[in-house]
Amino acid sequence: MRQDFMDKLFSLLMIVFAITSGIVAFQYSYESSYFPRLLSAFIATVALLLLIRLRSSSNTREGDVVDGAKDQLIAGFSVFTGIALYAFGIQIINFELSTIIFIAGFAFYLGYRNLLIICGVSLGVTVLLYGIFFEFLAVSRPESLFLQ
Repeated sequence: MRQDFMDKLFSLLMIVFAITSGIVAFQYSYESSYFPRLLSAFIATVALLLLIRLRSSSNTREGDVVDGAKDQLIAGFSVFTGIALYAFGIQIINFELSTIIFIAGFAFYLGYRNLLIICGVSLGVTVLLYGIFFEFLAVSRPESLFLQ
């Protein structure tokens, strides 16, 4: 199948998913469904922007075929393995240290080699996530085996 067709199909499926999850989220009280409502709106917006970009791009070729299926499978496996290791790391070490290692590792995997930028971004994102979830939204921190 052509890549642009698959991208458009994915975008449409994400819009349907966002609308469906938004409908479900609006059936609950505002206090308990604030975050799911925002998440549904965000997913719908990003999927709609992707669909608009795909429809308006003029450089798509009619015969585009997905190339490098083996490379795509390896990349997908790497991402899912990294996420699984991150979830395992949260349970063993703790959220903060696992998040720093995860973001730094994937930044390096994606080709960034400036250690100052990698450290700054991983620390900054971790602090931002900590502030949003544990301080602002008052979500309880996940328990870990070693560091509390």
